[in-house]
Amino acid sequence: MVKLKDTILEADTLVTCDPSNRVIKDAAIFISNGIIQGVGTKKEINQDYSASKIIEGSNKILLPGLVNTHSHSIQTFLRGKADDYALLDWLKKVVLPGEARFTSEEVYNSSLLGFAEMIRTGTTTTNDMLTTHDSIKGIKAAKEIGIRARIGKMLMDYNNDFAEIVREDAETVIESTRKQIDEYHQTQNGRIKYTLNARFLLSCSPKLMKMIVETRDEYDDLMIHSHASESQAECDAVVKMYGESYFRSLKKLNALGPETILAHGIWLDDEEYEIVKQTETRITHNPSSNCKLASGICDVLRYQDMGVIVGIGTDGPPCNNNFDMFHDMRLATFLQKVKHLDELALPAEKVLKMATIEGAQAINWENEIGSVEVGKKADLILVDTNEVNSYPFYNPISHLIYSASGKDVTMTMIDGKIVYQDGNYLTIDIEKVKRAAVKYQKKWNE
Repeated sequence: MVKLKDTILEADTLVTCDPSNRVIKDAAIFISNGIIQGVGTKKEINQDYSASKIIEGSNKILLPGLVNTHSHSIQTFLRGKADDYALLDWLKKVVLPGEARFTSEEVYNSSLLGFAEMIRTGTTTTNDMLTTHDSIKGIKAAKEIGIRARIGKMLMDYNNDFAEIVREDAETVIESTRKQIDEYHQTQNGRIKYTLNARFLLSCSPKLMKMIVETRDEYDDLMIHSHASESQAECDAVVKMYGESYFRSLKKLNALGPETILAHGIWLDDEEYEIVKQTETRITHNPSSNCKLASGICDVLRYQDMGVIVGIGTDGPPCNNNFDMFHDMRLATFLQKVKHLDELALPAEKVLKMATIEGAQAINWENEIGSVEVGKKADLILVDTNEVNSYPFYNPISHLIYSASGKDVTMTMIDGKIVYQDGNYLTIDIEKVKRAAVKYQKKWNE
């Protein structure tokens, strides 16, 4: 990790994602102790500040780091093993048995590989679900690589035919969770925040959900993160188990509100949409996952028209196969255009904000990250515009959404520290992590 005290970071173009949506040409940012202290043109910043380090950004776009509002880093070692399944079969046949088989070191390395891919492709903050066991190893991976994260153990106490997954009683789940909250929540200068990852209602008893809600209410800045209304089969199973639809059940459990973020949110009736609006619950849209699992298309425009905050998530490698937020930004806008048969639906500027400042709002972190503004954390990325996919270059925001990919990211900075630059990971030994992945691959094939 390259730790820089006073730094001037330059770029041909700065996309701020601030309230005025400023785009600054020949731009620069002054950073001190991990905080943005000045934003303007190169001329203005170099007149007003001096720094021990100047990072040039010729042929680069500078923008806030992307916020992945729903990920499963732990599932990275299962990439390519759960293709072409429906959701519940995908869980029962591959994902949950795969998670159950992970050793402690495999939890660590699978998570680390996922986080490495995130920072390589421009994600600086993620809202991440681990698995039921050895979750401390996943948190350790996030700490070591330097990513900003809401992260925590997977909470589930009800098997519901998921026979191979580790099962714990509700009291044991909450006891271990509280210990982890006390040890890891709001640590690493606030970079690591714990989250209560209730997998979904089909694996959580009403008793456990009640205890999760009680735990959320006892701690400051703690969120519930879960899945909801992802597929029709799942929704039917929830009605059978709980007696009511997904969001009515969550409301009755007091599990909704601005401290709750739910992945997917596809199959809702009119009353359920109103429940989301009235409770100010956050939604994370996961376009690639929803397409690959044939779950359906989230009506992002309907949520946004109602004032619901919606972020973008990649989900996990078994249902997306990568953590490239650029891929999911592009697909998010395409899906809304097709769903509404409206070429103006979810334009580039709006979808970029969903992946930055609105993603930060979705996980209650907007006061510190999500835009390039004085006083915010220096979570920043540089995107190259000198490759063949960048010519001709007319509009930086259009380019970021419709032409760029995570492979164009040349630098990722978190808390003012460079964690990835020009093909080099500065906080981990990536070759060692790759070897661990190959070792797991051979184990699976035995």
